[in-house]
Amino acid sequence: MIHRFRVRNFKSIVDVDVELSPVTVLVGRSGTGKSNFVHALRFLRDVLSAKQHPQQEWPEMRPMTAAPDAATAFEVEFAVEGVDGGFQYKLSIHKNGPGQPPYEERLALGDRCFFHQVNNDRSPASWIVEPELIPVPNPGAIALGRIPSISEVVIAFTALTSGIGCYVFSDNVLRQPGGDGRSRDVQQGRGLADDARNYLDELMHMNTNLRNLDPRKLIVATMNRLNPSISAVELDNIQRPSKVMVSHKFNGKTYPLDLSRESDGFRRFYAHLLAIYQDHSKQTLIFEHPEDGIHPGALSLLAEEFQAAPAAGRGQVILTTHSPSFLDHFDADQIRVVELADLETRIGSISDEQKLALRERLLEPGELLTVDPARMQLAGGV
Repeated sequence: MIHRFRVRNFKSIVDVDVELSPVTVLVGRSGTGKSNFVHALRFLRDVLSAKQHPQQEWPEMRPMTAAPDAATAFEVEFAVEGVDGGFQYKLSIHKNGPGQPPYEERLALGDRCFFHQVNNDRSPASWIVEPELIPVPNPGAIALGRIPSISEVVIAFTALTSGIGCYVFSDNVLRQPGGDGRSRDVQQGRGLADDARNYLDELMHMNTNLRNLDPRKLIVATMNRLNPSISAVELDNIQRPSKVMVSHKFNGKTYPLDLSRESDGFRRFYAHLLAIYQDHSKQTLIFEHPEDGIHPGALSLLAEEFQAAPAAGRGQVILTTHSPSFLDHFDADQIRVVELADLETRIGSISDEQKLALRERLLEPGELLTVDPARMQLAGGV
């Protein structure tokens, strides 16, 4: 779980430092920077995964108010189940983009520092703390991901790469692209892709895992609460699947229906369940506006799934929303306010006054998006 994420000089963010909960909901007006915050976490994941970003896009990732020479920096504090203590990772990216050696990179677990390198425009990269390896790898390129012999480093790399899923599902999600809907460019064993394009592969993993049948049972149970006629959701062929079939029961008989024939909202709802219950569980699940296109009656079910995910070991949940009825299912301590001031994004907890009103039921969470817009608690409690 990510406990804290600090971002500097990324898009509209000059400097935000956010404490995250097992479930965190970002709210604010359009254009304040909610998506920029979650995109920062996705960008860090992708840079560590060595995914290429077009160099011409880099200037668009820099805030207009930042100094020209300022680094884009990320600091993450996170924990992994089974590892004692908390990890701290810092990556400071060169002003010209991630293709250059980082200005600074450091990984620690508690008081133990695994490596720390620095680089600037006046001197070559050097180790402040060398990795405990023989031979010592050269400094310069991002080190996390190229130190495979120290288990804690590998665990940290996994948590910050394949351990993070960033999901925003379009109306066309779970339709069969290219004729069969299977992934051709998603590394196997990494879980559901951000756009769910490898959903058939993920369902194969889930359906062939006979040691744990709970995910498929729980998904069907939730779908049945959405539509009582649903009795099963299965692949058409377990060896070479080409589509997903949704079974509906009428008068004691089962009628399979191709998932692509279900409504856009139905498929988006199912895609969110696949992300939550995927066979390769994520450490952190990020969802942007999950309420879009989903029937209001289904939002309470989706909120229940998000709330239950951390305790069930399915991952921390971070989401953005504009829906008052959806926000009603979350409490004051889970809400973070996103504001824009002087072209810079600010993020923090809701004001003490509004927290008190929520706890005394004088205000409903959804009203933070309507009658009494969410306000951030100022420094010093003012």
